[in-house]
Amino acid sequence: MKIVMNPSPFDDKLNTCDLGKVYLFLLNEIEGEQITGYKDKDQILDAMAEKFPNARFVLTLGSDGAVYYDGKEKVFQDIFKVKAVDTTAAGDTFTGYFIAAVIEGRSVQEALRMAAKASSIAVSRPGATPSIPAMDEVKRELGM
Repeated sequence: MKIVMNPSPFDDKLNTCDLGKVYLFLLNEIEGEQITGYKDKDQILDAMAEKFPNARFVLTLGSDGAVYYDGKEKVFQDIFKVKAVDTTAAGDTFTGYFIAAVIEGRSVQEALRMAAKASSIAVSRPGATPSIPAMDEVKRELGM
C-alpha cells in the first residue's frame, strides 16, 4: 500500500501524524509554506525532501503550473491557458487525475499533463463536481 496525502486544509493536528509513512504528498504553495516555513517553490521542495526523504512531492503553483520532485529529479508542467470561470474544483481535479494516471502506470510527466488538462477544463466551467471532466474528454483534448 502507498499512502498519498493532500494536507488540505493544513492544521496542527497533522503534526501529530507519522507523515514519514507518506509515499506522495500533493500540496499547494500555501500548504508547502505551512509545513516548511518557506515561500519559494524550490525551498519548499528541498525542505520537504529533507524532512520526508522517502517521499515524492507534487507542488501545485496555480497559474505557474506544477512540479514533481522525488528528491533527485524535478519534472515541471505548465498550465493549459483557459478563461477561468470557477476555480473551486481545480485542486481536487488535479489531484484525482494525477493519482489516477499514476495508478494506470503512466509516467510522471504524462500524469502531470493529464492532471493539468483536466484542471484547465474544470476551471473553465462553473460549479465544483459538475465542472470535473470525464477521462475520455481529457484524453480526447490531449489527442490520446
